[in-house]
Amino acid sequence: MSTTAATATRVLDLVLIGTGEDIAALTAIARHAGALVFRSAPAATDDGRQRVFLRLHLHHR
Repeated sequence: MSTTAATATRVLDLVLIGTGEDIAALTAIARHAGALVFRSAPAATDDGRQRVFLRLHLHHR
């Protein structure tokens, strides 16, 4: 009987604050890497930038 070890997964919660274009680019990178689990709706900050929360699953080998 052959068994395989499960890949360790870590969860990383990020708060991104920036322009919509910067947040969109970082979200696309995380999605393309297969790490994106959750992205909140953008919220405005006092200085006109946006804030979003990302939850990523990081797979370690």
